[in-house]
Amino acid sequence: MIRTRTVAAITVAALLAACGGPSEEELLASAQQALAQHDSKSATISLKAALQKNPDLAEARLLLGTTLLASGDAAGASVELRKAAQLKLPEARVVPPLARSLLATGEERRIVQTWATTRLGDAAADADLSTTLALAYLRLDQPAKAQEAVAAALQAQAGFVPAQLLKARLLAAQQDLDGAIALLDAVTAQDAGRADAWVLKGQLLQHGRHDRDAALAAYRRAIEADPKQMAAHQALVGLLLAAGDLPAAQAHVEQLSKTLPDLAGTRLLQAQIAYLRGDFEGARRLTQPLLQATPNNAVLLQLAGATEYQLRALPQAETLLAQAVKLAPGLPLATRLLAETYLRTGQADKALALLEPELDGGKAGAETLLLAGQAHLQNGDLRQADAAFAQAAKLAPDDPRARTALALGKIGRGDSGAGLGELEALAARDTGITADMALIASQLRRGERAKALKAIAALEAKRPQDALPSLMRGRVLLAGSDRPGARAAFEHALALDAAYFPAIASLAALDLADDKPQQARQRFEAELARDPKNYRAMLALAELLERSGASADQVGAQYAAAVKAAPAQAQPRLRLIEYHLARRDARAALAAAREAVAELPTNRELLNALGRAELANQDYQQALTSFQKLASAQPRSPAGLLGQADAYLGLKDGAAAERSLKAAIQLVPRLLPAQRALAGLYARDGRYGDAITLAREIQKQRPAEAAGYLLEAEVEFARRKPDAALAVLRSAVQKAPGPETAIRLHGALRDAGHGDEAERFAAGWQKQHADDSAFRFHLGDIAVAAKDWPGAESRYREVLARQPNNPLALNNIAWLLLQQHKSGALAMSEKANTIAPGQPALRDTLALAAAAEGQLPRALELQKETVQRAPDAPGLRLTLAKLMLQSGDKAGARSELDKLAKLGSGFAEQAEVAELLKKAS
Repeated sequence: MIRTRTVAAITVAALLAACGGPSEEELLASAQQALAQHDSKSATISLKAALQKNPDLAEARLLLGTTLLASGDAAGASVELRKAAQLKLPEARVVPPLARSLLATGEERRIVQTWATTRLGDAAADADLSTTLALAYLRLDQPAKAQEAVAAALQAQAGFVPAQLLKARLLAAQQDLDGAIALLDAVTAQDAGRADAWVLKGQLLQHGRHDRDAALAAYRRAIEADPKQMAAHQALVGLLLAAGDLPAAQAHVEQLSKTLPDLAGTRLLQAQIAYLRGDFEGARRLTQPLLQATPNNAVLLQLAGATEYQLRALPQAETLLAQAVKLAPGLPLATRLLAETYLRTGQADKALALLEPELDGGKAGAETLLLAGQAHLQNGDLRQADAAFAQAAKLAPDDPRARTALALGKIGRGDSGAGLGELEALAARDTGITADMALIASQLRRGERAKALKAIAALEAKRPQDALPSLMRGRVLLAGSDRPGARAAFEHALALDAAYFPAIASLAALDLADDKPQQARQRFEAELARDPKNYRAMLALAELLERSGASADQVGAQYAAAVKAAPAQAQPRLRLIEYHLARRDARAALAAAREAVAELPTNRELLNALGRAELANQDYQQALTSFQKLASAQPRSPAGLLGQADAYLGLKDGAAAERSLKAAIQLVPRLLPAQRALAGLYARDGRYGDAITLAREIQKQRPAEAAGYLLEAEVEFARRKPDAALAVLRSAVQKAPGPETAIRLHGALRDAGHGDEAERFAAGWQKQHADDSAFRFHLGDIAVAAKDWPGAESRYREVLARQPNNPLALNNIAWLLLQQHKSGALAMSEKANTIAPGQPALRDTLALAAAAEGQLPRALELQKETVQRAPDAPGLRLTLAKLMLQSGDKAGARSELDKLAKLGSGFAEQAEVAELLKKAS
C-alpha cells in the first residue's frame, strides 16, 4: 500500500524548497498548522528551521518545547523551555510546561524548591503548576502536601481535569474507592473523550473492586476515546491474560498490530503474546530492537530477561533481569527469575541477597521461601533450608513444593520414616526439583550419604544437562573422604558447563588440599582468560594469593580488579573493605566503603561495612549516621542497632548505647552479641547486679551452652569476688562441659592460687576427654609462659598426635626446638607454612629456623616480606633486626630498632631493643 504524507508535511517541504526559503513567520505558521493536524514531526521540522534563522524567536522555543514534551522527549523539552523562559515570555505560559518536563526527568526536588510558593496570576496556569507540584510531592513521599497542592489547583480552576484525576488517585489511596470512582464518573460525564479518566477508572475497578467486567468496559471506553491510549490496551490485554483467555488477548493484539503497527507499545504486547505462546525466539526478535530504543524500561527488561532465561541464555538473562530489578525493586517476575538464574549458576549468596528485603519484611510468599530454601541448601546450610521449606508449606499447603516442606516438617518432628517416604514419592512424580533437593538435604543431615547419592542420581536423570547434580555428588563424596571420586564429579560438572564456577572453585580447593597451589591458581587464571569479567574468579584468586603469601599490594590489587570488573556487585566491594579492615588499614577501608556506598547506596551490607570502617577510623558521629540509616532500611535486623551502640560508646554516651542494645534484644530476644555487650556496659558502670541478672537470663535461654556461665564469672571477677566466680565456673563445667569452660576454669584456678586443684582438674579433664586438643594446647601455652620448653613441646606434640596437620602446633614445636637448640625445626616450620601459608607468626618462625640452618639470605628475604605484610607487629620487626645484625647489616638493623624504640611503653621488649641498639652502633 502506498502511504501518503499529510498536507502539512507537503507544505513544509514546499516552503523549504522555495527560492530563498520561507521566513521565520511562515515556518512558525506552518508548525502551528501541523500541530492542528496532530503532526508533531512536521511541526518539529518547521520549528527547528525557524530557530536556525532566529535563535531568539521566543514563540518558536515555547512551541518546540511543548511539542517535544508531548512526543515524550522531556529532556529536550526542558532545554527549549528554559531558553524560552530566558527570552522573557510570560511565566504563566512557560513555567507550567517547564515544570512538567522537569517532573518527567525526575527533578521533583527542584520543582518543589523552585515553585512551591509561586503564583502565576492565571487560573489555568496556576492549576497546571499546582498539579505538577502535587505529583512531585507524591514522588517525595509527602502525601499531605500533595493533597494541599491538589486543593490549590482545583481552587484556581475548579474543573481542571488533571487535578481531578490526581484527587481521585489520592482518594483511592485513602481507601475511599467510592469517592474516587464518583469523581471519575463526574469527569467522564462532562467529557466522555477523556481517555486517561477511563483508564484510571478501569484500574480502580480492577484492583480496588476486583470487578473484571466493569474494568474491561472502562478500558474499552478509553480506547474508543483515544485509540492510541496504550495504557488501556496493555491493561485490557493483561486482564484477558489473567483470566486465562489467551485467544482473546492474542486477537486484540493482532488487531492492534494492524491499526497501530509502529508503536512501541504494540510491539511490546506482541512480544508478551509470543512469550506466553512459548515462541521465545519470536519474543527475542521483538524485544531486542525495543531495548535499543528504551534500555531503561523495567517491564521490557523483565520480559527480555525472562525470554533469555527460557532460552537458557543465563548470562544474558542475569544482566537483563538485574537491570530490571535495579530500576524497579521488587518487580515480581524479574525478582523470581533472577533468583532462579543465580541458583542455576551457583550464586546462592546473590540469590539470598536479592530475596532479603522480602524475607526481612516478614511478608515473604511461598515462592520466595522456596527459592530461599534452595539457596540455603546450595550453600550447605541444611537447618536454614529446612526452616524455609517448612514456612512455605504453611503458606501454600497445596503446592507440590509446599508438600515437600510438609514432609520436611514430619522429619523435623521425629517422624523420619513417613517424611522421607513422602519426599521420595514427591521426587519420583514431580517434574520439579524442590522435592529432590529437600530429600538430598534430609539424607545428608542424617549422615545417609549412600541414599543421598542415589537421590542425586535421580535428580541427574531429570536434569541430565544440569551441572548441579554433579556438583552435589562431588560434595557428598568429599564429605566421605573420597577425594578422587569428588574430583571426577566436579570435572564432570565442568564438562557439562565449562563456566560453572562452583565446580571450578571446588576443584581448586582440592588442588590446595593436595598441596598443588599453582594448579589451583591456573584454574582461576584459565577462567579469567575465558571470561575476563568473572569477578568471582578474581576474588578466589585474591584469596589464594593471600593464603599463599603474596604481597599486600598484589592481594589488594586483585580485590580492586574484581571491583572494577563488576562495579554494580556488592560482594567484591565487601571483600575489599574487609581485606583492608583485617590489615588494620582503616583509611583504605573507609575510602573503599565510601566509594561502594556511593555506587550502591541501597545495599545494606555495604552500609554496615561503611559504619564499621567509620568506627575503625574513630569517626563515631558519622558511623552513628550510617548505622541509623541501616536500621531504617533493615528494621527487622539488629545489625543497625548493634552498630549504633558501638558508635554511642565511642561518643561516650553510655545511656544511648544501652537503649540501642535493649532495642536490639527486644527485636531478637536471644541475641547473644547484644546481651554480652549490655552486660559489659552494666559492669563498666558498676551495675553488677543488672549484669548478673542478664547473665542468668542467658543461662536459662541456653542451659547447655557456656556463654551465660562465662559471662557471670567475668562479672564476679570484675567486682572482685573470685570465689563466686570460681563457683560459677565449676558449675559451668558440669552444665556446659567443653574446652571453653574447662580452659577458663583451669586458668582461673591458677590465677586464684589454687594450683593443686588446677592440676587435679587438668589431669581429670584429660582422662575424661582424651580427644580434647584445645585443652592440651592451653597447657602448652602455660608451659611456654613458664619457659618450660620441654613441657610445652610435650603438650604440643600431644596435640599433633591427634591433629597431624594443626599448623599452630607444628609452628610452636618448631619454635621450641629452636629454643632448645634441637634439630628438625626447619622441616616442621615449612610444613606449618604449607598448611597455612601467609600467616605472619608462622613465617617469623620459618625465618628463624632457616637462619638456624645457615640459610640466612632466605631468612632475611622471608622476614622482610613478613614485616611488609604486617608493619604494625613489632615482634616481627624485632626478629628482622636480629637477622640483620646476624648478617652484618648494622645500618639496616639500627633503622628497624629505632622504629621499635619510638614505640616506648607500647612495646614490652624495650630492654632487648636497647641491648641490640648497642650492638648495631
